[in-house]
Amino acid sequence: MDTASLLAIAGAAVGGALAGAAGCYWPTSRVIGDLRERLARSEHARNGAVERSAQAREQIAQLNRAITELRRAHSAHSTPVGSQISPREQVEKALADGDDETLVLPRREAVQAFADTQVMAGKG
Repeated sequence: MDTASLLAIAGAAVGGALAGAAGCYWPTSRVIGDLRERLARSEHARNGAVERSAQAREQIAQLNRAITELRRAHSAHSTPVGSQISPREQVEKALADGDDETLVLPRREAVQAFADTQVMAGKG
């Protein structure tokens, strides 16, 4: 083997290595670029979810404060300080007095369910 053939073999090996590296680099760089885009989108989505979660927590805290304030205002208006009457006693008193403010209406007549399905007497 002379120097020219060794130089040709070495040049072919180097050229093949460069071609192989370029052949691997091009699709690999595309895949890495796509993965970076996906990672950026997922990070953006995660940051948005964290912001929405924090906003939801703040809204829940505001609603809880509002509910607490309404409960305090309602309890201050509904029961005077001196009288502690249980709800059952309030209902019994309202029914005994015949109070019109009760939500229970007296039943005036019996409700007849399935009136159309009764056997007709007298036909035959």
